[in-house]
Parts: sequence; C-alpha cells; structure tokens
Amino acid sequence: MLARAIVILINLGLLGLMGWGTFQQITTQQETNRVMADVHKNIRQAHRLTVVTNEQLKPLGETAEVVEAMNAKLGNTVNLLARMNTSLANVQASEQKIVQGLDRLNKNTTMVMNQLGNISRQNEQLLASATRTAKQSRSEHNLVEDLYDMTGTTIQQVAKLNRKFAILGKIPVP
Repeated sequence: MLARAIVILINLGLLGLMGWGTFQQITTQQETNRVMADVHKNIRQAHRLTVVTNEQLKPLGETAEVVEAMNAKLGNTVNLLARMNTSLANVQASEQKIVQGLDRLNKNTTMVMNQLGNISRQNEQLLASATRTAKQSRSEHNLVEDLYDMTGTTIQQVAKLNRKFAILGKIPVP
C-alpha cells in the first residue's frame, strides 16, 4: 500500500512537472508567434516599398528611350543642327526626370534600409526566443528521461512486491 502511494505521488509529481513544462512551452511559443507576426508585417512593408521603388524606376526607362531617339537623329547630318536644340531640350528634361527619379530612389532606398534594420532587429529578438525554446526543450527532455528512469525503477519495485505477495497467496488460509 505504501509503495503504491509512493508510485502515485511520484507520478502526480511528474505529471505536474510535465504540465509546468507544457505551460512554459506554450508561453514561449506565443512569444515566438508574436515576433513572427511582426517579422511578417515588416516583410509586407518591405514588399510595398519595393513596389513603389519599381514604379519610381519607370522614368529611367523613358530616359533610355529618349537617348536612343537622340542617337538615331545623329545619323542625318543635314538636320543635325536644327534637331540638336530640340534634342538638348529633351535631354535637359530627361536629366531633370533622372535627378528627380534618383532623389526619390534615394529616399525609398533609405526607407528600405530602415525597414531592413527593423527586420534585422526583429530577427535578433526571434533568435533569442528560439534559443530559449531550445534550452527549455532540452530541459524538458532531461526531465522526461528522469521520469522514464523513475518509472522503470518503480515497475521493478512493484514486480518485487507482486512476487512477495504471490508467495503469501500460496499459504493456505484456515
């Protein structure tokens, strides 16, 4: 009876320990989920900024078309002087677009770099959380191994008691 009570107490204690470990795991997982949601939000913001950056680069394509048109006009030397003034005006307008586009690109690049810095900081937080989770998992694994060893010992003790009680069962009862 005493051995049975000890086994029950040990099992209850180990069950409580397992419950505590599960609670800790859930808490750590919730923190990890929050950090991952923040990382996801930052990635979504970085995507939006990338789309805006691509839109801002479209004027550079227009500028390339203008320069290509200028080169085609240079082949005709008769009209070169008359068209040169027009081409220079086009070049000036294109350069202004390039400067404005590069200014916007610079601003967008700065914003992207800031967001990447935020993502990097979030990743550092995630790394710390993941490290804590791994340590907790190792600790719980060790506790479960200890529980396994104790359960094996308990089973051996109960088997010994059963053999002793079996001997008592062979004694005739008056």
